[in-house]
Amino acid sequence: MSNIKTVTLREFKHSTRYQRMVHDGEAVLVTNRGKPYFVAVPPEKTATFLGAARAGKPLTADFMESVLTEDELNSAR
Repeated sequence: MSNIKTVTLREFKHSTRYQRMVHDGEAVLVTNRGKPYFVAVPPEKTATFLGAARAGKPLTADFMESVLTEDELNSAR
């Protein structure tokens, strides 16, 4: 953690710059009264159906078989 950006709690709360840094993938050490308070880390990337193609995961026939037809969908309502 030697190269981690360190900011005060006040700076972190009032400046979106550091919040954006975390959102973009950097960890930030937040201090309160000169002592470590917490480390803000970026959330894990979640794989969604819409993001699957961008992640390089091909759609398979197994997936397409699990999709309901319009009649099945309407009968389930």
